[in-house]
Amino acid sequence: MKNKIGLGILSALVAGQFVPNGSQAAENGHEFDLKLRGIYWQDESTPLPTAKTPNPKASEFEQSALGLQLNYRSPYFGNFIGVDASLYGVSRIDSSGVPTTNLVEVGNDGQLRDSYATLAQAYVKLKYDDFAQARVGRQLQSSLLLKSSSTRVVPDTYSGISASISPMADLKVYGAVYDRWRARSTDDFVKFRTESTAAGVDHDIDYVGIVGAAYSAGPMSVTAEYLNSKNYLSKFGLVGAYKIPLDKNSLKLSAGLFTSRDAGKLFVCGAEKELDCTGTGRIDNDGLGVYLDADWKISNFTLGAAIAKFDGFWIEDNFAVDSSRTGKLTQDHGTNPFPTSAALGPDLTNDGETVGSVRIAYDWKDYVPGLKTAFKYSRGTGAKRSNIDSDARGSENYREFDVQYALPFVKNLSVRYMYLNYDGNIEHGTNHPTIKGIPRSDWEQHRVYVDYTYKF
Repeated sequence: MKNKIGLGILSALVAGQFVPNGSQAAENGHEFDLKLRGIYWQDESTPLPTAKTPNPKASEFEQSALGLQLNYRSPYFGNFIGVDASLYGVSRIDSSGVPTTNLVEVGNDGQLRDSYATLAQAYVKLKYDDFAQARVGRQLQSSLLLKSSSTRVVPDTYSGISASISPMADLKVYGAVYDRWRARSTDDFVKFRTESTAAGVDHDIDYVGIVGAAYSAGPMSVTAEYLNSKNYLSKFGLVGAYKIPLDKNSLKLSAGLFTSRDAGKLFVCGAEKELDCTGTGRIDNDGLGVYLDADWKISNFTLGAAIAKFDGFWIEDNFAVDSSRTGKLTQDHGTNPFPTSAALGPDLTNDGETVGSVRIAYDWKDYVPGLKTAFKYSRGTGAKRSNIDSDARGSENYREFDVQYALPFVKNLSVRYMYLNYDGNIEHGTNHPTIKGIPRSDWEQHRVYVDYTYKF
């Protein structure tokens, strides 16, 4: 089977090859670590009743899986060049309900795959003193407008080149160009593409490119970044923050401005399914989003509040789907930099929408070391259709409850539970009763993570 390594073989490699040599390797500058993640998801979505469907049926699924990451990091030979690699393996434990690609992909038979393994990271790393660094190959990505996600069993990875230079101590200039990508639930690296499935419509994106700069000095930091998904979508982001010390506490104030615009022939109706349009023709988009955020740390509490405003539809997805070996489309994520965003459901970035958000977190270290809890609530109002005039208006609510516990009696073992809830509603307009960016439903999800890291 193409590019497959059984999880049994993978375990044997870990136990038989790397473990005996791990301590000696670490002493020579070579580093190995093994990350295990068990994950359980329960999801239920119920459409709101309508005149045509007064008793809608809920859509439900449960999934659980075990993920493994074997990571190797070499030293820089000659203080110039090194090689890093990561082997990812995922095995489905159990599943029921509607098959979805949240943890593993759906096969040709409509059922979830049992397991997969892949060489998810493999890159040559280069550096010149503290001035310049580069990576060539398969790698994780983390920047303002494009981030590998850590919310599934294993993160997604990208294939290409990334580099950064630091002309001064407080400034970093960086960039990346990626032409292939591996989704969170699959093992193959494939080309980027849009969501369009219409016959005769071009949907392949040649590359995703990034250039940015980050400056940080004392209490102030500024980051600016430009992203281009060739012939599909371009984005720009600018974020500034200032941290005010308050005795033993602190107050961080930040603001952001982001654009999301069509960038060529691939931006057609259907390329982004949350846009309101008909047909398959070329369409325009000029989305703008701004936010203000405050984060106040006082003793063991962290209190936060944010407000975001959108003019035009701000699109989260730099690319949205990949073409799997089954010929089907595998949904994946975009990167949402707004503090008002939701981890479940749509993006909360509709045209005309105003989103307010509050959050509170508490570290229980004085009573239960290792325990942290957090709650977030976001509400969006005033959402409009994106590409079609209508007097329909939508509202959204998102709630998130998060409990994390790092077990003090087992090093590097942690457990996390998350409850996520989204509901969207639309005041029906006279011409168009729907807004694609707002599903009229009550959607809730339970997630459980168990994470363990062993460093050889």
